[in-house]
Amino acid sequence: MSKIVFWSPLHGQGQTSNMHILALILSLLYKKKILLMQTHISMNNLEGPLVGKNVGIDGSIDDNIFQDIGLDAAVMYSRINMLNKNTLESCCITFPETSLLLLPGTEIKNGEIFEQDIGRNVFKVIEDIEKYVDIVMIDANSGNNDLSFKMISSADLTVINLTQRRYVLDTFFQEYAGRFDFGKVFFLIGNYDKNSGYNISNFQKKYRKYLGKNNSGVIPYSTRYLDALNECELLKMVRNVLNIKRFAEISSFGRMFIKKIKPGRFQNDETEYFFYQACQSAEKIVTKLNLAENKSFMKRRGA
Repeated sequence: MSKIVFWSPLHGQGQTSNMHILALILSLLYKKKILLMQTHISMNNLEGPLVGKNVGIDGSIDDNIFQDIGLDAAVMYSRINMLNKNTLESCCITFPETSLLLLPGTEIKNGEIFEQDIGRNVFKVIEDIEKYVDIVMIDANSGNNDLSFKMISSADLTVINLTQRRYVLDTFFQEYAGRFDFGKVFFLIGNYDKNSGYNISNFQKKYRKYLGKNNSGVIPYSTRYLDALNECELLKMVRNVLNIKRFAEISSFGRMFIKKIKPGRFQNDETEYFFYQACQSAEKIVTKLNLAENKSFMKRRGA
């Protein structure tokens, strides 16, 4: 099974919201069993837009819904070799009519305790999880974080989240480019504005040593998507737009959706353009994962 780490050189680049939409597309359209998790202690809200509550932001009573589940519980089961399919699902939040699992983040607030209890054990947790899902998607800490780079080194694919701000791009290519195996990287430009001079085509030309059409994509800005994130109705919004139930039996709907929405047809429809590009990015990620799996299989066979 596959492990994808989402990382960015700087905090606040839309990394978590990018992971949300790609996870939903891979789960709902590609019928992949996806587990979402994070390794943040604070300053992140992976759970809220999916669960329907702004959890973990202000220490409110909403936090109680995560008691006895989440990453802390998964670590406990893994340490005693009891993290199996049933106990894993008991640690997660599930969503009706989806194959999506959400493993809430740690309740630990102290960095030293987190490193001792979670940092040292999370790799075995992920190894156990991989037995029961198709893809583990990990929202990692941004920047020069030791745990993040340990995860990146063992990932099947790292999604590097960037924006069209020149400072963000310069930070990555000047400070981090030498630390990545670019055969296992996918560049994702979030909050994308196709009218900017800093567009994906120009990036592919300027950084052609690193970026190509097959290892880069965009998630455009969408007012409707932003509202769904803020109102914690993300799953409902995505289902409504894609009309999932009509195509529940069509496993290749992701490709059909891409063909239906031609690049030039909906240039003035922000939501359609958002989903067209998000599906394109998801398709490229699936292709890269399949290529990586094929190479791994051939290597095991000694070919």
